[in-house]
Amino acid sequence: MRKIVQCSIMAITALTLAGCQTPENPFQTMAEPAPVNTAAPPPPSRPPQPWRPVDAATGQITAVDALQNLTAEFPNSSSVRLRLLNAHLAEEDTGRALSVAQVLVQDGYAFTPGALEYLQGLVQTAVVPAWIAAARINAEPIAASEVVAEVPATVLLPESVLHDPATDRFLVTSIVSRGLFVREGEGEWRQVDIPAAGSLAGIAIDQRRGLIWLGSGVVEQTPDPDSAFRGMIALDRTTLEVRRRVPAPAGVTISDIAVGPDGTVFGSDPVGGGVYTASMQDASMTALIAPGTFRSPQGLAVRPDGRSLFVSDYRYGIAVVTLPSRQVYRLQMEEHALLDGVDGLWLYGNELVAMQNGLGPMRLIAITLGGGPASAASYRVIERNHPGWTEPLGGAISGNALVYIGTGQWELFGEGGALAEGLEPQPTAIHRVPLVESEAESLE
Repeated sequence: MRKIVQCSIMAITALTLAGCQTPENPFQTMAEPAPVNTAAPPPPSRPPQPWRPVDAATGQITAVDALQNLTAEFPNSSSVRLRLLNAHLAEEDTGRALSVAQVLVQDGYAFTPGALEYLQGLVQTAVVPAWIAAARINAEPIAASEVVAEVPATVLLPESVLHDPATDRFLVTSIVSRGLFVREGEGEWRQVDIPAAGSLAGIAIDQRRGLIWLGSGVVEQTPDPDSAFRGMIALDRTTLEVRRRVPAPAGVTISDIAVGPDGTVFGSDPVGGGVYTASMQDASMTALIAPGTFRSPQGLAVRPDGRSLFVSDYRYGIAVVTLPSRQVYRLQMEEHALLDGVDGLWLYGNELVAMQNGLGPMRLIAITLGGGPASAASYRVIERNHPGWTEPLGGAISGNALVYIGTGQWELFGEGGALAEGLEPQPTAIHRVPLVESEAESLE
């Protein structure tokens, strides 16, 4: 749910907008990591590092020394490094600003052509440094997915999709239409009857119990918000009838969701900052991690043993919550990588698949987890800057592939779902991308 964060709650928004409007200081508008070498064996995992709590005040930090400390605490956040780069520029410390820019490129960041020209000017030499040339490579498109379905334009602001191979159904959640839409086989799309459904976002399947879970809440684009249910809704996998409603605490909006092996459900609130949960016996959701630890929690993924939960914080990186102790650690990469800007998050074997629509170019990566509970060995880029994307959004694992929304349309809708003047909704493309080098690998 990237647009909510970008437009409503992130303190860094003012910086990014300033970057768009001020060509002589364009750094706040660029982002993107590059492919990395995954051939080398991972080194031994390091001791787990506690997650540094973040809130709105964290986004207001501007002093160089404080931003340097924040960078050390979130070394995989391009957002934090950009703030440090701009702080150096504000102090006219060109040397240190270029050093930060070089590290960003080393970690995979892709500056825009205008930013690279600006950087070259700061270098004050006719020779193009190797790291500036490398920045251009970081932005090269990678397209590995195909469009497998299209949601009609009458479904307003689709947010996530699930493909259920057992029933050959596509199920799509909608923010502005406030509903779940389904297509069976090659049939027509229809809306599922869910009384008082709010803006529906995350969708996940509990195969053991035959349930499909939906996150329901209220965002700026929600029409008639007072009538919207806030919490999680479970449908029968076969009949799509409502089986459970688990309300969230007052004022909480559940967006991305995940289901544990014992049927426990987890939901993130990207607006309020909390992560919530409910067991099979609970009548309502309670705070697993209260607001104040994460600024904007989004994607969630539970390990198959149910002992830990991965949480993406949109501007600061990926965290690991141990269960049931609720201790929070930062996921540590054993090699250079950027882990902020993550919207969707899914586990596929020993890989953590992450949709990074908060970087530019946007990308989809697979992170190979390490030996420790909060470590990762390497990552690979699955897709990046796909020419068919507008904004890749939510989805779900289906077999050996990820099915996801490829053409998000958040920029079309304003308060209450009002359509921006002069713009018209378009059909929404559903993409499918294999998560293995060759799908034949899964048969070996």
